[in-house]
Amino acid sequence: MGILDGKVAVVLGASSGIGWCIAERYREEGAELIIAARRTDQLDKLAEQIDATPIRCDVSQFDEVKALADAALERWGRIDICVNSSGVNRPSLIANVTPELLEEVAAVQFFGSFYFMRHFANAQAANGGGSLINITSATAIMIPVGLSPYSGCKAAANFVTKVAAREYGAAQVRVNALAPTFVPTAMNNYGGMTPIDDARVELEDTGVGRAFINESPLGRITTVDDCADVAVFLASDLSASITGQVIPVDCGNHLMRLPNVESAE
Repeated sequence: MGILDGKVAVVLGASSGIGWCIAERYREEGAELIIAARRTDQLDKLAEQIDATPIRCDVSQFDEVKALADAALERWGRIDICVNSSGVNRPSLIANVTPELLEEVAAVQFFGSFYFMRHFANAQAANGGGSLINITSATAIMIPVGLSPYSGCKAAANFVTKVAAREYGAAQVRVNALAPTFVPTAMNNYGGMTPIDDARVELEDTGVGRAFINESPLGRITTVDDCADVAVFLASDLSASITGQVIPVDCGNHLMRLPNVESAE
């Protein structure tokens, strides 16, 4: 018997990395699932593995996010859990930011998260409430160098998460953010990493890995499985009193500093 038995969930950004692992864990814990992303090849692969329903969705498109929420409601009549793990990162110093780069990142990381909260919180509010989870970033809590487009948008999403928790609280919609530090995934696959599967890469023996171990009080790398564990908790009734929180999942990295390029060499 799983902790999410009888619940229905939608996971956006499920085609790799953290979203993929969260979808796996939700299914293991008994949830019925719709998984969504832009990359349908990967989505179909995961859907077959875990017996979930795949739907293509570009989170940066207002109407596509609404259509995804509508599809879930049409199928189940409610959405108990919704997760947005969609992401794109284009590192850049502020001095080098171009309109094209900023617009690409903001379309997914800020506008997309806003569209997700609007459509899915509205759907949950109209049908008894639920748990809404944004995957943001510990880099939006720390002060990173060279990540201002990504981290700035994630910081905005963290703030709107808190506003949404107030606005939808009376309808029993809980809105929280899960904020990982650097996690070894396909999106974050720097040189020297070895792919393990569609959700994970090996990191510990790289310079990047050693740098994050040194800057984390728990002395280890944060993994997609760590993130999925917290996502299960936030989706379950064990977190029924928790809303409006930004929860670092980072082995304590936010208490220290984000390694820079030089420290990772």
